[in-house]
Amino acid sequence: MRRPGFPDSLFRLAAAAALAMAAAGSPATAQTRGGELIVVQGSNPPSLDAMTTSSQASRNINMNIYETLYGFSEGVKPIPILAEGVTISDDGLTYVFTLRRGVKFHNGKEMTARDVKASLERYRRVGATKNLLDPVADIAITGDYEVTFTMKKPTPTFLEAFSSPRAPAVIIPAEEADAEAGKTSFTGKGPYRFVEYVPDSHVTLERFDGYVADTRHDGPDGFGGRKTAYLDRVIFRIMPEPGAQVAALEAGEVHLLEQIPVPAARRLEKNPDIRLYENMPWAFLTFILNIAQPPADNPKFREAVQVALNMEAILAIATEGLYQLDHRWQYPGTTYDPGDIGADLYNLGDTERARRLLKEAGYKGEEFSILTDSNYPQHNKAAVVIAEQLRAAGINAKVKMVDWPTALNLRLQDSGWNGWTLMMGIEPYLGPVGLIATLTSPARPHFVKPDPELDALYQELISGPTVEARQATFRKIQARLYELKAIIKIGDVGLMQAARANVKGFRPFRFPRVYDVWLEE
Repeated sequence: MRRPGFPDSLFRLAAAAALAMAAAGSPATAQTRGGELIVVQGSNPPSLDAMTTSSQASRNINMNIYETLYGFSEGVKPIPILAEGVTISDDGLTYVFTLRRGVKFHNGKEMTARDVKASLERYRRVGATKNLLDPVADIAITGDYEVTFTMKKPTPTFLEAFSSPRAPAVIIPAEEADAEAGKTSFTGKGPYRFVEYVPDSHVTLERFDGYVADTRHDGPDGFGGRKTAYLDRVIFRIMPEPGAQVAALEAGEVHLLEQIPVPAARRLEKNPDIRLYENMPWAFLTFILNIAQPPADNPKFREAVQVALNMEAILAIATEGLYQLDHRWQYPGTTYDPGDIGADLYNLGDTERARRLLKEAGYKGEEFSILTDSNYPQHNKAAVVIAEQLRAAGINAKVKMVDWPTALNLRLQDSGWNGWTLMMGIEPYLGPVGLIATLTSPARPHFVKPDPELDALYQELISGPTVEARQATFRKIQARLYELKAIIKIGDVGLMQAARANVKGFRPFRFPRVYDVWLEE
């Protein structure tokens, strides 16, 4: 069935991408050890201290360096990674994690329960999604290879939240656990180890020959599974300009693009030296309002913004055609699909009604600053179209474009911006708990000022004893998001990736898994 906003020519491209994915996932005949893979992404990682950042630019690299106790499988189910498993008491108040033995950090030290406890206590302090540990009253060492969580109350969704890779609760050596955010040596225990980071240039990783693979699996499974590092080195090169990225790929100077513009992908679909990969849906494109500052502190003003936006026009330009119109805060057809709630408030593009609402709000033409970045085309193109639509409704909208790390820093300020364009990639993938945790207390909500009603609904969600109870709660959450109008969903967007044909074993996922990938000679 044709997806809204998905041109017919892209169906052919998607078919070619599917064939490439099938070939990439087929059994290997002759993996080649050695060589250097160059992966290109558009922006600097804000940090390689994995606990402290939720940035995709960081996660692309960090998830090849670090590992967690539990993580998501390919099917988005919690699976043990550094843990052998977990025993949960009948009352839901005790979680006993047993650890894999013989697992080594990049400094050669064996991982024990001491490292796990120290890492998780650090996560409580500096983790970018530290509220995922809020249900835990105490973390105790109960054996050299065992840690026990005592819960404040039963939390049926805890393991799901704890497995989140958004800002992962990675395990690092205990001696580094007192380090301030960003001040560690970036020592993990994944298949590749950190070598150097030169901002605006590259990050270099090398194969960790002491890596202890998880032999319970035949190969990678989501964020876990059995991982094999074939490559000697992996260089993540920072190239902000998409045209330069594509030219480098065509010339054979680089091997893999984290993202390729749709028009370039369409042009290259018949090139035998290039393989294309489609990820759809990949993310929610959103417009976030700073409700702590005027004019967006006024609910009536926020309603005017919601009413003014023509989502299809924004998506068509921002994504160059790879999108789906969708008002839902969970993907259609998934377990927590909330149905039509809020559909009557979505994709209205009603300029005259917006003007009336602005008059009711008492808006006097104050500047409305839209924060965006130069590294992600979907962000900055969306900001430009949103600004045009808001100006047509009478809002004095101005676009403020900076680089991605600067945008992340500025949006953490309570003032200096009024709106922000953001693709939420990993959060919708995680399901409702991972998504709503970013919008509630004690984490700093994207829209700055907490909403007590949304906070209460989040607590109700994570405490829901059954899937049916949690589904009912999420429907209330969806309704509240459309009432609050602090974060406005524009729609679902896709992501195209591209690699040289001699890159073997690559399978698209939520980050570029550079393990189980090799270069064909």
